[in-house]
Amino acid sequence: MGSTDSKQKLGERVIAARRKLEDDMKLQSERSDDLMAKSPKTMQFMLSSIESSFKNYAPFLEPTLLIAWSADKDKCEDIVVNACKKVLSAPITPDEYDWFKVYVLPSSIWMLKTKDDRYMYQELMDIAQSMSHSIIETMDSVYGHLRKHDKWDQLMAIKEETIVSRQDDKKVGMLQDKGIMDVADIKDDDEKMALQTFIDAHAAINSLTVSAKIIDREFQNYVKTMMGRYGTFKAAPMKKVERCLSKLENDYASEQYPKSAKLLDLVRCSVTFNTLEQLIQGFDAIKTHVDSSQQSMKLARVKNGFLDPDYVGGYRDIKINVIFHSAMHPEIKMICEIQLILSQFLHEKKRIHKLYSIAREETYFQMVVMAQKAATNTTDVKKLKFEPVLDVSRDVTAAKSVKGKCSIDSASGLLGIEDDNRNFLVYNMDQKKVIFQHALSFTAYTDMTRGGFSHEWIEWQGRKHVSVQTEPHIIRTFAVAGGFSEVESLRITLPDTDAINFCAFDKQSNRIFMVRNKSLLEERSLQDVKSVAKSIKLEQQIGTSNLNPLSLTQDGAWCAIGGGQGRNYFYLIDIAKNTQYKLVTTTLGNGHGKGGVIPCFINGKAKFVAIGGAKGKFEIWDVKTRKACKFLACTKEGSINCLSSKNNILAIGNTKKTLNLWDVRDWQMFYEKETKVEPTSIHLSEDSKYLTVSGWNGEKCLVFKTNSV
Repeated sequence: MGSTDSKQKLGERVIAARRKLEDDMKLQSERSDDLMAKSPKTMQFMLSSIESSFKNYAPFLEPTLLIAWSADKDKCEDIVVNACKKVLSAPITPDEYDWFKVYVLPSSIWMLKTKDDRYMYQELMDIAQSMSHSIIETMDSVYGHLRKHDKWDQLMAIKEETIVSRQDDKKVGMLQDKGIMDVADIKDDDEKMALQTFIDAHAAINSLTVSAKIIDREFQNYVKTMMGRYGTFKAAPMKKVERCLSKLENDYASEQYPKSAKLLDLVRCSVTFNTLEQLIQGFDAIKTHVDSSQQSMKLARVKNGFLDPDYVGGYRDIKINVIFHSAMHPEIKMICEIQLILSQFLHEKKRIHKLYSIAREETYFQMVVMAQKAATNTTDVKKLKFEPVLDVSRDVTAAKSVKGKCSIDSASGLLGIEDDNRNFLVYNMDQKKVIFQHALSFTAYTDMTRGGFSHEWIEWQGRKHVSVQTEPHIIRTFAVAGGFSEVESLRITLPDTDAINFCAFDKQSNRIFMVRNKSLLEERSLQDVKSVAKSIKLEQQIGTSNLNPLSLTQDGAWCAIGGGQGRNYFYLIDIAKNTQYKLVTTTLGNGHGKGGVIPCFINGKAKFVAIGGAKGKFEIWDVKTRKACKFLACTKEGSINCLSSKNNILAIGNTKKTLNLWDVRDWQMFYEKETKVEPTSIHLSEDSKYLTVSGWNGEKCLVFKTNSV
């Protein structure tokens, strides 16, 4: 409850959209089949009608669009995509944009596949990204021009400072009610966390919004009187509760209770200036006023968005947070925000805002598609058969020795190979040849605590990429469609004295998580890989591991890290709450001599985690209770080197050169195969279409394709 409310609302949207999609597809199929049999010309007429609707931005009914899609999928795709490009190109016309928002954006068509085997929503995201990039370039050009201004040094002299950064600071005094603060004394950590989360999102935010509503008009009038002669004043609407919840869950997830105290812009306004001179004069006027004010307004914080020349995003302003003391309601002090904006940036900001509102829908579209896939994935895993389709030792001569990770991307049929001969290879399964190769500056197996098991196939901005750790301190990302050209904005570079030990991405490919120097778990957003979004120091540095001891849930909320060689414990980390638990197994010994115990979240969910150890034994731990609830064993007693779990399958590889597959619904082993390779890595593709096993000697890497019996 509590801060999960916005996620719950998103989840409700996703459920409703999935039901709508199912109903729409059923109706489309029935109507299309009927029309194709009885009146094919009607389908062509509906296609022409939709083409006219999109050309003239005229209203239409969604069944007509879906029938048109059935009539000619490729042409309909072009009609929709081209219209969206025109609507979202500058200048964005309000009437055309409203038509897009009302009739096009809510359509189920975005969850359908394109002729390039992508989803239509990915095409939309590409359009929004492309248009946004153009606007950002314009804003960067404005910034470059400003740097030549004779007042530039004065702008750079406005330094950032933070005096007060929370609404519950003593200088402000909000959120001090006993009803909010009493839960801090609860002894049970789990109960305390649950109650704090609920109270933060309900009582605390409600308290802030009530105070904000009471003082909003008074604050706006106060600032307008003070700043009206310097620039164009505009009162901004109060921040919506849904947006507040989102910031608690994302921006302030690691802040101390109450997290809502970090909401400093519920009451806000802006002042726009035509020239740089006017903006500097406006800033000086506010600074002079707050310095001389005895009661009404004191400075809390200054953020100068013009200071960082490497900032990615284009838009820049100066944000001043002030402690406003209401004269009409003296019992209320509250931190409010004043934005100082140059008119050139404001104009571009208005253009890009509509594009951002579309880009923010990407998570929603992804969740609908994922939910639909999950709903249709009813395959009984026990009825699957596994057909070997590739033996790397025989079929890929460029791979001299494979001891690191191998994985296949189902959609593209590309196999990533971490060669122990200091190379990363991409092998095209259809073309039967290596199509990309990049040198690694470390040996993939013998130096795992300085990098290894690192490559990931990711979707970024609607396009397929592969991310690879190429040096102990560097991760590079390559665009598949661009001939594997590196995307430099996604390169992560640490000081060369540091090492990235292990890394993983969340399923949405929005965030990367890294173990750094065996002692830190770091989270970074792909929107800004140069910045560390979160850093959690492990209670004890992990030991050496020549296997992969890192497992991450699909949503990036939890991770598990094995303690390392010769250690019988692992860390279970609640990333969102910044909480870690050191859990000791008493039945697995010290795990594998080369890697300790190896964790893997079952189905990528934060419900159960499997822990592999010595003599073919493994345990299933309940994440909530943090206790082992099942004790199982493979038929061969080799130490477990690697695990992978997706779609109700748990795949296990051990030192006895054996592959075991378990059905996690009843914990029955349903498949066993002896190999010549000793597995050090095992990988199930997202759709479980491919199973990849790689490691020491033998076949080096085996790729199995799954088929229903």
